[in-house]
Order: sequence, then structure tokens, then C-alpha cells
Amino acid sequence: MASGLSWFVVVPDTDAGRALVEPLRQRATGLRMLTHASGRPWMLGRWTDDEVAVAELGDRRLVALGEHRLPVDELERRGAGARDAGQMCAALQGLPGSFHALAATPAGTAVHGSLSGYRRVYFVSAGEQTAAGDRADVLAGLGGAQIDDEALALRMLAPYAPWPIFWQPVWRGVHAVPPDGRLLLDRAAAPRTVTRWRAPEPVLDLATAADRLRRALSDAVAVRAGANDVIASDLSGMDSTSLCALAVRGGSRVVGLTCVSPDPLDDDLPWARRAAAELGSVIHEVVDGEANPLPYEGILRAEDRFDEPTAAVLYRASFLAVSRRAAAHGARTRLTGFGGDELLTADPMMQLTLLTTHPRQAVRHLRLLRAAYRWGRRDTLRAVVDRRSYGRWMASLGEDLDGAEIARVRPLLGWGAPAATAPWLTADARAGLGKALRARAAAAVPLSGDRGLHGRLAGVYAGAANARHLAQSTRRVGVTAALPYLDDQVLEACLAAHPAHITAPRDYKPLIRAAMQGVVPQALLARDTKADTSIAATRGALRYRDDLLALADDSRLAGHGLVDVAALRAALRNPDDRTWYDLDQTLACETWLRTVEPAPAIR
Repeated sequence: MASGLSWFVVVPDTDAGRALVEPLRQRATGLRMLTHASGRPWMLGRWTDDEVAVAELGDRRLVALGEHRLPVDELERRGAGARDAGQMCAALQGLPGSFHALAATPAGTAVHGSLSGYRRVYFVSAGEQTAAGDRADVLAGLGGAQIDDEALALRMLAPYAPWPIFWQPVWRGVHAVPPDGRLLLDRAAAPRTVTRWRAPEPVLDLATAADRLRRALSDAVAVRAGANDVIASDLSGMDSTSLCALAVRGGSRVVGLTCVSPDPLDDDLPWARRAAAELGSVIHEVVDGEANPLPYEGILRAEDRFDEPTAAVLYRASFLAVSRRAAAHGARTRLTGFGGDELLTADPMMQLTLLTTHPRQAVRHLRLLRAAYRWGRRDTLRAVVDRRSYGRWMASLGEDLDGAEIARVRPLLGWGAPAATAPWLTADARAGLGKALRARAAAAVPLSGDRGLHGRLAGVYAGAANARHLAQSTRRVGVTAALPYLDDQVLEACLAAHPAHITAPRDYKPLIRAAMQGVVPQALLARDTKADTSIAATRGALRYRDDLLALADDSRLAGHGLVDVAALRAALRNPDDRTWYDLDQTLACETWLRTVEPAPAIR
């Protein structure tokens, strides 16, 4: 595991708990440790002083770990009246920033992450003891867990596996706590997860929702960007420009970073130059398209060991290069707009949510979408009135995994996008995937009974997973990638807005534009375009095709019986319109396997 990563493990206040982490203490260097009141180990890992705040209240402990500005006396005040560990963690819920909340009492431990899924929590049982942490691979090492081949195969579904499959670890015996849950590790009971949050009712009018979002984003940026701090901020689309403007408003010394795309139609650069000029006092660095790494660069180098397969490996080189530029300016934090698209733009299925409150408006929107995407009238009507349960929908995904459903122009109004497999998967792998989907569908529960909210949350969680891995990678250069849109307060503010303020096909991100009135210069709020990265991805795939072929030559996935190497090589040599789309999850799994087979020693 790279030494620059921040991570933690918590164990119970027992001799067996101490024995559980003793091998970790012997193998890993530079570990930090917090203890139970008894003196036994409680929390081990790596973190910096500015990430952790610890309150000791007699025989109880309360910790905030991550991005926050919580002084110890604030933790002491909030935790003083709590009766148990769960209540102590709950006392920190809803505060600005992005952090894990952990508490320990003589009766047990509680821990939760962030509502977006960016801060994750896992647990594993080893014998009669249970350990929890924020990295699945570390816990797998404690419990001697092996890779689950079926879970790995399911990660190869494109564009990604449905909820909750993409959320579950690929290690046997390692379990993931859902974002809305809190893990309780009581000394006298089995580990259990309790629900700590419900999505707010989406009822706020535009003015109220915009005010709430403006305050939430302002607080989120203030956690990372203090007055006179040197802060880097991406400066491209509406989401990152808003963060940059808030940092300027807060008195930070801001470096705006804009990457030029090889797409001649990409208008990020002229808008970014205008933003830097109108915001004033922004040092604007433009990264030329030829100087910035393309997707797939360095795909053969396993520089980061992630705890699960991640498509972030495709864009890691570019993201890391920009973070190095931030570091060169003296910035230790880089603000990014990840999460903004998932929260501020609408999947078509949100029209079904709107249909229950504003049917005429929803019908108008559906007509616009049908014309834009060339959906058939009958197919659209059939999708609107489809009342299949989530389980039945998931089971149906296993019936056609050869990509035919994706190739057809079908309304995206179901519980999620159709799933498909790449043509280079073996017949046995494809059959196994269909069987696994049907088997798991029986117990599958959606994130909400409302298809629009389910799809929105699933998109946030999937996006947060990739963002989490990119952020882990950039820690190696001494820069923290900050993602304010994935903070709890910001997520709740966006979800509380009425769907009418999110779903309008002809109105680009109305909620953030309303929220940034008086913060972002008026001329910039008129922008209604977004850059397309597909050209960069295609160019990168063609430039580094030899590296991709080299991966195929010694494919670990082939060793697991999942990939037909000849078919993969043929597709790389003669790609069609879907090849690079299909390749993402294959590369995510292939490159990940190379970092864990055999698992390198923690250093």
C-alpha cells in the first residue's frame, strides 16, 4: 500500500482485537494509533495531524477523520451528552466537510462515512472478532480474505453493475456499509448496520433551494480554503467555476487550473479565461492539450494499489499531472467539481418523479427527450407505465448481455441503464453473469421506491467511487483532492430541491445558476454547455494501443476464465464504435488484479 494514503482500521477493546491487528503493526511502517481507555489498540492507520480531531471523554472516545475544521472542544461538547457510541457519531452528522465519524465506549464502537459514499466503511469478521475500516483490501488482509470471482466478474458489466452489486467488495467475507448506514460493533453482539439518514422530501422552491445550496457550498469550500491559504481549483465548467469563485470570495489565494481538450468544439478554455479575468486575483494556469497526459497513459504501471477495480486508472495520469501543477504553486488542496453533474443534472428517469406532481410539465419534457434521443413513441409509453419491481428489472438484465439492448435506441426510463458484456468475455463468463444477476435480484432492494431518486443516488454513489480512487492517487504528490459537491450538506441541499428545478431539458443546471447569483459573475452564469471527453479517450486508446495489447498478452482476467484473449486482441486491433466503451470495466479489473496477485507487502 502506498505510504501516502490515509486509511484506518478499528478493532474491539479485547485481547483478541489486539491480536487481530498485531500482524498489521509488524508489517506496516509509520502507523499511528489511538487506544481504548483500557490502553488496548482501537484505531490504527495513517493520517495527518490536520485530518484528525480526537476527544477523550473519560472512558469514551470521539474522532473526526478527514476534511473538517472541528476543534477538540467542539467534539467534547457534542459528545458529552450522548449515551452510546452511535449517538456520539450522530452528534457530528450534518457538519460541513467530508470525514468519518468514529466513537468508542466500553460497550462498543460506532463508525459512519459520508452520505455520498465518498467516505466508505467496511467490516470483516476474523474468528469471533470484527474489524472495521475504510479500505477493503486492508481488512481482507486481516481476515485472510480471497478474491470473489463472481463479484469480480460482475464488475465487468458495462457501464457498471447495478446497485448494490457495484457497492459490494470483491473480497470474500468483507462487507460494505451503505452510505446511509452506521456500523455498530457491540462487544456483546454481532456487527450490525443501522439506518442513520433518509433522503429529504424534494419540495423546496428554486429560491429556497438555491439559498440552501449556496450556504452549503460556501461552508464546504471554507472547510478547505481559509483566508490567505493557497488553494488550487479546477476552472472549467459551471461546477468547478462556482467553487473557484467561492474560494476567491473567502479570501484564499486561488490558482485556477484549466486543461485544454483535443476536442476543437470544447469551449472550456474561453469560458475559463473569462472567469479568471472577471473573478480577479486568480492565477490562471492553462495546461495545453499536448502537455497533459491522455487517458490510458501509464496503464501498464501499477503505481497505486486500490482496494477494488476502478475505471479511475484510465484518467489517473492526467489527474495526477494537474495535481502536481497545483503542488508547484504551493497548494496543498485542489478543489474539483466531481459530483456536480450527478446532483445538478437530471437522468431522464427523473421525469417519472416529476410526473407525480407536475404531469403536464413532465409530459412536455418527455416529448423533448423523445425527440432528442429518437425514442419511439410506443417504447416511451411502455417505459413510463412499466411497474416492474426492482428485483424483476435486475433479473431481466441477465437475459440479454450481448449488448443488443444497449445498441437499440431505448428510453432510459427504467431503474437504471441496460447492462451488457464486452464481446471478448468468454461464453462461460457471460452465462455465469446472467445466472448471478438473476440470483442476486431476488434479494435486491432499490435505494428508493421512486425510480428517479434511486437512479440519482446510484449515480452519485458510482461517481463517488471513481472520485475516491483519483483522490487517493493524488495524495502521493502531497495534494488533497477536495470534492465539496459530495459533502453531506451539499448532497442534502440538492436532493431537497423540487424535481422541476433539476429536470428541465432546455435549462442547463438551473439550481447551481440560481445558487451562484452574486457569487459567479453574471456573464458566466449564461453558459449552457459542457465539455465532451470522448475524443481524448479515443485518442489515448489509439496512442497507447500497444500497451493495451500488452495487457491482453498476459491477461490476469484470462487466468480467471473471464476473457478470451484472442477476441480482446482482435477488438483492440480493429475497434468499432463500442470498443472503448466496453473496455473501461475490463481494464479496471485487469489492472487491479495485477496489483493484488500476488498481493505485495504493505510498506
